[in-house]
Amino acid sequence: MDKDLIKDVQIVEPPMRELTKKKFGFAAACMSSCGFFILIIIGLVVGLKIYIGQGPQRLKTLPESFPQDISLYDEYNVDGITFISGKYKSRSIGIASLIPKIVLSPLFYSLKNEQNTGEQIPSTTKKFNVYNFWRLVTTPVSDNRDTIQIEWRDVQAEPSFLISFYKNKLRDKHFKIETESEGKLFKQFTFSRNDGIDGTVYTQHPENSKKINYAFLIVNIPATTTNQQ
Repeated sequence: MDKDLIKDVQIVEPPMRELTKKKFGFAAACMSSCGFFILIIIGLVVGLKIYIGQGPQRLKTLPESFPQDISLYDEYNVDGITFISGKYKSRSIGIASLIPKIVLSPLFYSLKNEQNTGEQIPSTTKKFNVYNFWRLVTTPVSDNRDTIQIEWRDVQAEPSFLISFYKNKLRDKHFKIETESEGKLFKQFTFSRNDGIDGTVYTQHPENSKKINYAFLIVNIPATTTNQQ
């Protein structure tokens, strides 16, 4: 009798049409999910680009915001002028530093409290709250001043001449010469003034040559709302 029961058992395979429907349904669901995430990523990229603003701009002439009392050496042979808005610099660096701030902020406040009291504070009494966390995360890591960079190439002058030229001109306009440094292939110095303007003068020359093959002047100025063309 057992043999008769075994003979009566039939193995029914799923119809090929049903398997095909399930296969395509799963594939469609995967494609929909992937498409949704791709749209989110594209939206985030576009949103960040709009938030950060326009990046470095190559200009043909000096922007109107460039300080009139800073002399421009050999203006007819300037190789390039680059304008970087303070908004772009500040927001770009702020976004890049957001994750490190979030990760390190509890440790920062822990160390700060220990230094203030001179002893280790238990984790239950550390003064780390939402306000302190938010203040640290939103604190800018860079200033929001505009930056203008002027470049020269193959300058027919000695590095010491260009350096002296700008030192004298800047001192005449009440700028203070800050740090100076030089090596076999370069000379540079930084300058600043009480109105918030500062910058760098840099020259580069080949070894055993007195001619400048590259030089730049960087000027950081308080941010303006003037749109650069």
